[in-house]
Parts: sequence; structure tokens; C-alpha cells
Amino acid sequence: MGIWDTYKNRINLTGETKRDEHLNRLKRQLSSKLPDSLSYHSVIVDGLDQMAVIDDSDNFNEKIMYSLPGETFSCGVLVEWADNHWLITEKDANTEVRTKVKMLQCNYLLKWVDEDNIIHEQWCIVEDGTKYMTGEYEDRDFFTTRGDSRIAITIGRNADTVKLSRQNRFLVDDPDSKIKNAYALTKPLKAGHIYNGNGVFSFVLQECVATDNDNYELGIADYYLHFPKENDKDTDTDTDNSNGSSGKDDTDGTENGGWL
Repeated sequence: MGIWDTYKNRINLTGETKRDEHLNRLKRQLSSKLPDSLSYHSVIVDGLDQMAVIDDSDNFNEKIMYSLPGETFSCGVLVEWADNHWLITEKDANTEVRTKVKMLQCNYLLKWVDEDNIIHEQWCIVEDGTKYMTGEYEDRDFFTTRGDSRIAITIGRNADTVKLSRQNRFLVDDPDSKIKNAYALTKPLKAGHIYNGNGVFSFVLQECVATDNDNYELGIADYYLHFPKENDKDTDTDTDNSNGSSGKDDTDGTENGGWL
């Protein structure tokens, strides 16, 4: 190897230009110093172990997370950290040095059954939705009192949630509540926060009437439409009736008090 080859290899390591040199130096500094930071944490991103830097914000349920140089995150994926689930809702497009994202703390495990009778569950963010329009038009010709609460749900985009539409209903309430409130998806906004196929959906749901098809124990709406209840076995009145008699035609009268 000649002297010029050695010189060229050294240039490639540091950078061919001054800008490349500064960029590579910054990446090396971050990779060597970040592990000593108190903000350096082990997280699980979309099921995979990863190291990241997590900074606090003014809102306790909102965090800013940075990747290490050479690593990245995707918007719309779930993060497990500090015994909680977090949803990455925003991502900085400038990832030259490292990736910066905003993640919000999830507060509800949403459950539903799809058209193929497959049960899905996914962590999401449920908020008060009274400030939003429902996404439906209704006249005033109704004669019964009905609930009018609304909720807003932010959930990550994936192959399961992209199928959700106005036909879907959900049970959203405290998990220990015996009777849960039912909501219909009335505003399935899917194009507002999606970039390059990744992001989150922002849905508005309006309270609707609960039905016998809802499974309160599992917290799944329309559950029994996909998994019908087993019919109780018909009782055999010839062998077991209310007065305890066998129902046999006893000609001796010993089983019916002697009446012929």
C-alpha cells in the first residue's frame, strides 16, 4: 500500500469534507458519552430491545426519545419503558445524526374482533372527545334520551388497525366496571398523521347503545356475533320436573299420591 492509499483511507475515516468530518466526530462523541447519561435507558421498541435517550417534558405523559447514531425509530410503533406502554406519535424527519421522536403514554388496551373472527388488542391513547365533531349527521326527530359522550382514540397504524371503519364498535371503560360504555367509530380519520406509510390514526367515537352481543367480561363489543353463545341444554321434563316426580305413568299410584 502506497503513501497515497494510506492517506486516502485516513480521509475516508474522518470524512472527505469538513462537514463529513464534523458529522462523524459528533456521532463518535455521542456514541461514547451517551451511555454515561442518566437519561440513557433500555427500552423495547416494537418487540425489540434497544438503547435510547429519554428526556422529560412539561407533560408527565409525554416524553422525547432519541436514538443512538446509526439507529432509528418508526412512527406509530409501541415502546415498553418504565412499566408502561408508549406510542410514538411524531418523528423528526432529520435523522442525519440520530432520530428524535415524541411518544405519549398509553392508557387503554383496545380490543375488537375482525371479520375473520380473530381477536385483536392494542394499546392506545383515549381522551375526552367532546371538543370534536362526531363525523355523522343526525336529524332531531328522536324521542328517547341517549348518551352523547364522545372519545378520541390515537392508535398506531398497522395491518390490523387499517381495517377499522365506521362498522366497528368498541367497549371503552374501566376494566373493572361490570357494565362498560359502548362506542361506535364515527370519524375514522386515517390520512392526517401518516408519513411514508407510518404513523398514527386519530379516531373519534360516539357513545352508542350496548347490546346483548357485547362481552363485558372480556371488554369486546359484538363478541357474540362472531362467537355465538352456547344454547342451554333443554331439560328433559320427563326425567326432571318442578315437583320432583319422575313423570312415569305409575299404575299403582305410589308415585302420585294414590290418585288414579
